[in-house]
Amino acid sequence: MLKSNSTAIVLCGHGSSFNLYEQDFKKNHRMIEEKIRTSCYFCFIEKSQPSIENCMKALKKKDVKKIFFFPFLLFNGEHFEKDIKAKIKVLSNTLKLDIKLIDKISLTGEVMPIVKKKVSRILKKNKKNILVTFCSRSKNPKVNSELKTYTQALVKNLDISDAYSYFIGEETEFLKKIKNFEDGNYFLIVHPVFLFKGYLQNKNLDFFKNINSKNHHILNTLMAINDIQILIVKKLKGIFHITD
Repeated sequence: MLKSNSTAIVLCGHGSSFNLYEQDFKKNHRMIEEKIRTSCYFCFIEKSQPSIENCMKALKKKDVKKIFFFPFLLFNGEHFEKDIKAKIKVLSNTLKLDIKLIDKISLTGEVMPIVKKKVSRILKKNKKNILVTFCSRSKNPKVNSELKTYTQALVKNLDISDAYSYFIGEETEFLKKIKNFEDGNYFLIVHPVFLFKGYLQNKNLDFFKNINSKNHHILNTLMAINDIQILIVKKLKGIFHITD
């Protein structure tokens, strides 16, 4: 456990107007708090409450001096660069708080090996296995590049014939690709790259419900995977030197 009340842990999510997102996030927050065995707070970038600013101000009033801030994000997009890194720097100065930004989990370095094991177990023999990944649209070109790198690393050394990566909203573009496989001799693995359930992830699921269920498998959100939960908990415990 953390020994001082002057130190706090904050978990920061994207936020969503979709009720399932908050439910899923808070469920995982409780799990992490229980595993770490210390109180931890949470905040959101947008749409959900409390905001980052309100959370930091509330901790200031509690006389917290040092904050370990963990972003529940996967990509180095605008949210991470502007809404997290830049904002934390400003709040640290204006509120006179020592805010340490913890490295987010690495999509290719840490998440990929775990997802790869799951994918390897669901591949079909004597079928043309196809993987498609989706993530939220971003104006930052880094996001598209990171998604492609992750997707290619995921399929390496697996029995997957083709792999594609798209932003949510580009599903119809992908369907044009698989029209070439209308003979039905394919198996589609759909991987929405999201940590939690949310509006866009649900929109993606609804789209693929129209495809023959025998010909595809939709992977769950990442925080529903036990090994990802263990990864997060170990990361936080390691930073705070918390032992089991």
